[in-house]
Amino acid sequence: MKATAHTNIALIKYWGKKNTELNLPTTSSLSLTLDKFYTTTSVEPANHDRFILNDQVVDATRVHRFLDILRQQLGDFTPLQVISENHVPTSAGLASSASAFAALTGAVTHELGMDLPKEELSRLARRGSGSASRSFFGNFAMWHKGIDDASSFAESLNAPELPIALVVAEVCDAPKKITSTEGMKRAITSPNYDRWLSKSANQFIDMQHAILDQDIDKIGALAEDNALGMHALNLTATRSPFTYFTDKTQLILSLIQDMRHQGILAYATIDAGPNVKIITTTQEAPKIVTILNHAIPSLKLEIAQSGPGISYD
Repeated sequence: MKATAHTNIALIKYWGKKNTELNLPTTSSLSLTLDKFYTTTSVEPANHDRFILNDQVVDATRVHRFLDILRQQLGDFTPLQVISENHVPTSAGLASSASAFAALTGAVTHELGMDLPKEELSRLARRGSGSASRSFFGNFAMWHKGIDDASSFAESLNAPELPIALVVAEVCDAPKKITSTEGMKRAITSPNYDRWLSKSANQFIDMQHAILDQDIDKIGALAEDNALGMHALNLTATRSPFTYFTDKTQLILSLIQDMRHQGILAYATIDAGPNVKIITTTQEAPKIVTILNHAIPSLKLEIAQSGPGISYD
């Protein structure tokens, strides 16, 4: 059985865990699924669990551990060979684990003959990667933080498709030095963390209204404020402060401000990594690409739009 799931970019971020075993987040989050970045995964019976990523056999402890979690949740099943093609730069802040664990969850459950609701699939995938809970849904999705395993799940916002686009500026595709898990552990030591949680809860509600009102300018402004607030936590952590930003990240942020001053709709959102996603409209996106290409000729740029939910072959 083969499943394809697309990555998603959180417009309202998840950054911190209140239960590491269950992957329960400290914040609810809201994302846009992207068409350009995805993972296709197939599973088949084998003599032992085996993981092949992009044609290379990989000793992935995280995948093996997740398969054992699925066995606990779904009932024991025979060893599987997992073959995965990842069309997302890994560990560079483009949510490669989201599409990867969503595709794996879908492939395993369908191999077992289970046709589970997407909300249930989101609970299962959350144990492998929190962001994966949102990748089962196309367009906009919400992940409710919940208070336990049953109440922490994702669902579609059921919003209309908007002429929204993301210009993805790939600053670096190398694995990041500080993993998301480690970054969250440090961030929660910031004296500003509780204030960010409270603000994020309000932004989660405001973002839903902005999307339903089809106000892309408001969507961008909320997303940028939420993202920059998240990254400020990393800098103010009392335990080993850090940043994912590079000089090129900072330059792109400055260019985005310049574009706004010129009347171009452009807002930044950045996950755990140096890469910048610029929220704009499908009409303005080519103009932004031209400006960035002129300012930073070596920059790799792609335009992504709203993507679909999980699919099966």
